[in-house]
Amino acid sequence: MTTLSSCFAFSAFFAACAFGQNSAPDLDGIARRVVEQERVVGASVLVAKGNRIIFQKGYGFADLGLEAPTKSETVYGVVGPMMPFTGVAVMQLVERHKLSLDDDISKFIPEFPLQGHHVTVRQLLNHTSGIVDYHYLGDPIEATSRQPKALDEVMALYADKKWVHEPGTKWDWSISGFQLLVTILERVSGQSYQDYVRQNIFDPAGVKSTTYCDDFTLVRGLSHAYRRAGDGHVAAHEDGVAYNTDLRYCSSVGDLYQVWRAVRDKKLVSPETLKVMSTAEGAAAQMNAQDPKMHYGLALTLNHEDDHRSVGQHGSLLGYSGSMYEFPEDQLTIVVLTNTEGQNAYAISRALARAMLGLPELPKPPAPRPPASRTDQPVSAAEISQLTGTFVLTAGKVPSNLHDSYAQYRRTYRVFGENGRLMIQALGQEPERLLKQEDGSFAIRSSGRARISFVMGTGQAVVMKTEALGGLPLAGDRVGEGDPQTFHRQLQ
Repeated sequence: MTTLSSCFAFSAFFAACAFGQNSAPDLDGIARRVVEQERVVGASVLVAKGNRIIFQKGYGFADLGLEAPTKSETVYGVVGPMMPFTGVAVMQLVERHKLSLDDDISKFIPEFPLQGHHVTVRQLLNHTSGIVDYHYLGDPIEATSRQPKALDEVMALYADKKWVHEPGTKWDWSISGFQLLVTILERVSGQSYQDYVRQNIFDPAGVKSTTYCDDFTLVRGLSHAYRRAGDGHVAAHEDGVAYNTDLRYCSSVGDLYQVWRAVRDKKLVSPETLKVMSTAEGAAAQMNAQDPKMHYGLALTLNHEDDHRSVGQHGSLLGYSGSMYEFPEDQLTIVVLTNTEGQNAYAISRALARAMLGLPELPKPPAPRPPASRTDQPVSAAEISQLTGTFVLTAGKVPSNLHDSYAQYRRTYRVFGENGRLMIQALGQEPERLLKQEDGSFAIRSSGRARISFVMGTGQAVVMKTEALGGLPLAGDRVGEGDPQTFHRQLQ
C-alpha cells in the first residue's frame, strides 16, 4: 500500500495540503456520485498530483454475493491500462535494436496470412494496420470466451478474415494487432510475455500486486467481475485466458500508478522513446470523427478534457473496466479500476479529472429507459415446431460511431423445444426460455430490453431478428434445424 503524507490518509479531506480550504474538490463525493450513476458494483480510484498520491479509496463491493467491500488496494482484471505497458515492452526492444518500428511483421510472423498487404510494427502499435479486431467478430470469440487459448489459437480467430482497410490509411481499434505484438515480442526476446514484462517492467517498477492471471494462479485480493442483467448484475464468466496474453493481467490502482511513474521517471524507456509514443502520426492523428482533438500515439490514447491534454488508455472487457490517464502539463494522474463491464472507469476518471482541473461537470447521461413490462403467454407445441431452427445473425450496416470490424460480426443462435418449453441459446452460452409477449415478439430473462421476433415463411420461421435499446440490432436467416449438430457446426 502506498504511504501517504501525514495530512492525508485515504480521505477526501486533503484541502490543507494542496488547495485552499474552500476550493478543494470533493473527490470522494464525486466518485460516489459517478459510481452510483454508472451502476458500478465495485471501484478503486487513485488521484495523484505531482509525485504524491492525494486520494485513494475503494467503493462498493469486490464480491457482491458475499457483500465483501472494495478497498483502495483491491485487485482487478486490467483492461485498457495494460496496453501502454505492452507498448513500452515493444519500444524497449526497439531501443535495444532488436527490431524496428518499420519492420514488416512478416519478418517475425511469416505464417500470418497478410493477404497481399504489408504491415509494420508501428501500424500494430497505433491501430492503423487494417487487421480486423477479433473481439468484434461475434462467434469466433463470444462462442469460445470460456475456453482458454494458446497464442496461435487466438490468431486463428481472425487470421483468415477480411481486412477492414488498407494498412496505414485509417485508424480503427484492433486488439488483434496487440496479439501479434505479443507474438513478436516473445520471438524477438526469446522469453514468454509474462517473463519479459516481469523482468523488464514490473520488477524495475517495484510493484507487488500485479499478477499474470491464469487458471493455475490464486490471485489474492481479486474482485469478482460483473455485467449488467436487467436491473441488476450477474457474474461475468468470460475467461481472460481466452484472449491474448496482455489481457491476462490483474493489478491494483496503486500498482498501475507506480508502473506509470516508472515510465515517467525514465526507468523503463528513454524520454525520446516516450515522446515518440506520445506523438500521433498519419491516420492515427484522425482517430475520432466526433472528437478531432483525440489522437492515438503508439499504444497510447492522446486524449483531453477541454484544452487540458492527457495521455493514457481506457477500456472494458471480461466484466472489468479500467482507465489510466496522466495530464502532463497539469501534473495530474488518475487511475480507476472497476469490476463492472462498460466504460464506467473512464466516466469516473473524467469526472475526477474535470474537478481537479477546475472544469465544469459533464452533462449527466440520460437515465436508461426502464425495461418494458414482460408477459409470459402460452406457446403451443405447433408454434414451437414452427420457430425452431439454427439462425446466423449479422449486424448489417454498422453505425459510423462503431468500429469497422463490426461489419463482420456474426452470432449463431438456435431456437428449440425442450420438454414443452421454447428455448433459445447462443453459441457458447447457456440456454434461456423465450417468453412470448402480447405483440407476438419474445423476451428473455437475462435482458429486459431485448426483443426477439421471427419472419415466417411457409409453416416455418425463416428469419430471426433481435433488437435491444442501445444495442446493435441483428438479423439473419435460418440455416438449418435447431439440433445440437447443426448448431455447433456453425463454429467450424
